[in-house]
Amino acid sequence: MSEVLNGIKKAVLITVGTVSLVIGVVGLILPLVPGIPFLILSAICFGLAFA
Repeated sequence: MSEVLNGIKKAVLITVGTVSLVIGVVGLILPLVPGIPFLILSAICFGLAFA
């Protein structure tokens, strides 16, 4: 059961990290969307998912 929860947690972290990475890159291009906080969030999510 614990392995299933760890797999779900990893999938959620990768999904949130990918979405925030895309928003962060768009935020670097568009002036109205803040990009840096989303890039930091994606780094934290990927760091937790692959630790």
